[in-house]
Amino acid sequence: MHYEETSQATKWQLTSQHELNALREHANRRARDALACDTSTSSTVDGADGATSQNGEDASAQPPPQPLQINLEAFGFSATRGERPKQIDEDDNNSPTDVPFIQETDPNYGPTLTSTPRGSHPLLSPADESLLLTFYCSKIPLLIGPHATLPRCRRDAKVAATASLLFRRFYLSNSVMIHDPKCMLVAAAFLATKVEDCMIDVRYLELGTKEMQAPVTQNEILEAEIQLLKGCDFDLLMFHPYKTVLSYTEDLRTYLKSEKGRGLVVFEDGEGGVGVVQQHQQRQIVGEDLRPMHDAAMKMCDDVIVSDIPLMYGPGEVGMAALVVASENVCDNSSAAGGGANDDEDAAKRKHHPPKINITGYIQSRFHDTNELELTVDAATVESVIQRVTKLCKLIRELKDGKHGCGNHKVDMEQLKGVHKKLKKCRAWGPPVEKKKKKKKRKAEEDVVAS
Repeated sequence: MHYEETSQATKWQLTSQHELNALREHANRRARDALACDTSTSSTVDGADGATSQNGEDASAQPPPQPLQINLEAFGFSATRGERPKQIDEDDNNSPTDVPFIQETDPNYGPTLTSTPRGSHPLLSPADESLLLTFYCSKIPLLIGPHATLPRCRRDAKVAATASLLFRRFYLSNSVMIHDPKCMLVAAAFLATKVEDCMIDVRYLELGTKEMQAPVTQNEILEAEIQLLKGCDFDLLMFHPYKTVLSYTEDLRTYLKSEKGRGLVVFEDGEGGVGVVQQHQQRQIVGEDLRPMHDAAMKMCDDVIVSDIPLMYGPGEVGMAALVVASENVCDNSSAAGGGANDDEDAAKRKHHPPKINITGYIQSRFHDTNELELTVDAATVESVIQRVTKLCKLIRELKDGKHGCGNHKVDMEQLKGVHKKLKKCRAWGPPVEKKKKKKKRKAEEDVVAS
């Protein structure tokens, strides 16, 4: 099966940031409508002072109306998306810009407060939910993957990538106000180990959450897993950019030795002095020349998998763009590290300066000969791929600034704390906030009496 035939390409790969925002706004609006609906179960009758209820007691003596339980069933993605038209960015062929969510001042925004029985608390906006998703998704590699806090939870990087994609797919049709993101995060990690055939005991994930000081019980994990499967329409086949980076690196190692590929490499070893460029014909490229670029691209993929990018671009595009950016960064860093120094260490760095590789030229020349690959690729298709990769390169560079849903860098913790406080008051899951406050107040009163 080709990637273009998979559900990831035909169903889950969105066309633009506009479409992604529209789906999240729809899920957020559905949750706000449910939480703002006054579903009181009280039998009191409205009337003037002295009115009585059906059992003859004073209406004023009746307990306050209690809201009905919100339906916590997960919404499937297919049913939510329906036949919604794809929304393309206006600058799709130009530099990408930030696409804002709908604002509360918009006439079509909808309710902003929970119902009166629920305390009339402010509801989360789509931007608030996006910030929470960014934060929680960035914690997945700390729970499962090669960098997991608990050694027993350490797995291959593709497991963390699968868990992150499951988590983000679920919240395309569901809201954090209805489903606990912490439980869903752990459930995504648990399900990802099954999908990638490296099963883990659920007890270790429970220990991992305790190690991260955010405990989730085994029962909560198993219950959330069922909801996760429903929200993702039971689509579990996923592809990630790690293998793409490795495959392109291997192909580059071979192709750059060919007659066509030699012209795409320029060495700056500096053996003739600092900044002296040697001709590429003086030696062939070897695997070690590509290692710095490969390793840097893999690290970039660690940022990509926790961002929104996998929802809009295929793994082949992401892997290629990561190599382009990595090649630029490696050459720039090597030039900065070895410029102007005379000691032996810097001389060695200059001597083994990574080569400059024209990745864009590689794309154009590699797929020009269609007979070798038994493919029919015209020039327009290649140019379209280059344009998408160029746009994607800019997105990947901006991940270091905390953009595009990447929570690995520059998270505004003060803003995040404020959103968490709002979530505690308006959520449909978890213990009521009022009870916690009463316990704290009662404990303070007991301390005063004891003193």
